[in-house]
Amino acid sequence: MNRILCIVFSLIISTTLFAQKNLSLEKAQEDFKIFENVLKKGHPSLYEYISESDLDSVLGVTKESITEEISDIELFKKMQEVTDQIRDGHLLLFAPNTLNTTQYYFPLIMKIIQAEFYIDTDDFGIPIGSKIIKIQGKSTVQILEALKKYTPTDGYNLTRKYRDIELKFGLFYTYEYGLQKEYTIDYIEPDGTEKTITLAAESFVNAKHRNINRNSYFSKYHQERDKVAFFSKHINTKEPFVYYKKDLKTAVLVVNSFGVDIRAFKARLIKLFKEINKKKIKHLIIDIRNNDGGFRPNSVHLFSFVTNKLYKQRTSAFVSSLEVPERKYVTRTYGEKEFLKDKFYNHPKYDGWKLDFDDLETMMVPNRDRFHGKVYVLADGTTFSAGSALALLAKNDPDILLVGEETGGGYYFHTGQFPVYYELPGSKIIMVMSMEKITHYVKDKTVSKGSGVIPDRTVLLSVEDLMQGKDSQLDYILKLIKG
Repeated sequence: MNRILCIVFSLIISTTLFAQKNLSLEKAQEDFKIFENVLKKGHPSLYEYISESDLDSVLGVTKESITEEISDIELFKKMQEVTDQIRDGHLLLFAPNTLNTTQYYFPLIMKIIQAEFYIDTDDFGIPIGSKIIKIQGKSTVQILEALKKYTPTDGYNLTRKYRDIELKFGLFYTYEYGLQKEYTIDYIEPDGTEKTITLAAESFVNAKHRNINRNSYFSKYHQERDKVAFFSKHINTKEPFVYYKKDLKTAVLVVNSFGVDIRAFKARLIKLFKEINKKKIKHLIIDIRNNDGGFRPNSVHLFSFVTNKLYKQRTSAFVSSLEVPERKYVTRTYGEKEFLKDKFYNHPKYDGWKLDFDDLETMMVPNRDRFHGKVYVLADGTTFSAGSALALLAKNDPDILLVGEETGGGYYFHTGQFPVYYELPGSKIIMVMSMEKITHYVKDKTVSKGSGVIPDRTVLLSVEDLMQGKDSQLDYILKLIKG
């Protein structure tokens, strides 16, 4: 999660506030050269979605555009425009801490539906479900397009971008347009009435607290009046937990993260599945809609409790280098000797090093205490990395029904496993690049390259669902169970 840090503003221009650090031409060029070298020397799938000549052209044009002193935020934006074309959800850039949104944050909480922005909380007298059409005179179509570069995703997938933008809109808007003291917003109410309102920017803390009240978190659907308690349990909890629909003999297992200690996670699963089996549950819904990844063994362990057959997750892993590039600027790595050099050294290929086996495949067997009823999996655009890997396991299993929207994680492959953290010396931009390309085991090879995992049944949130606070994806499964 990005942290919003306080700094001292050094310049005020009109209603837009800047406190950016200016970089000399030499420092900006040095940072960009390090950025380019890291990509070319270490990225394992650099040319999957853009040719080498086209990427060289993009890099060249960007370098030529840096002709004088430039702010750190402008350099950050230029780099984001490059990485957006590489289309790697694990290739991350974090802006330097020179823009303070602590006191000046965009006040509205919005949901993206069909590439349009709708109000998601009951605030400022604007009805839930109202469509935002302009902010500061700019159309939301134009704004959405401009903000896409700030949220990386695998391939051509848009669902992850939309889920990330709606959650971090105020941050991304600030990157693109600067800090604002107030916002003029044009919107259309659900009854068709067009209105304009001017709202003062508010503190990030206030916006964060109101985010808990999103209708799209569905506390109303679950008949929970305490939205704070509901958010804490259903949305913000990392440990897996279960609740029951007793009349349907159904359990809903919510797994918001695989970023939990592996031993503790497995112990928790053993306990939960003993409880589920003891209650003689016939239907199990696994909800991974908020799961953006974590430790891969956790996804492997979970699937062992819901399948009755051997399974596969990967076919190969590839690295283009055994050396971490630009080591001078590295701030953090994880087990370089174990997970990079020792792992791949004895498996050279003409263009790198490749393992044609999965070192966790011996774990991929059904658990003896597994669930024996019907299994459903709920996924959406936030489902990413190890979360998306579980969705793919469900997609490959004909006995499991995958419901929701396309995942944010790639269908055929993704990068991951070995992230390297850099700090660029002039701008202090943080760059994170994963050095391993993982190719997935897939059964349906007709899916277009660049897609996420496509559900067996696509169920999307409508504006009417948003207004009613109806969890249409979960509701779809429950209606299937009812018959």
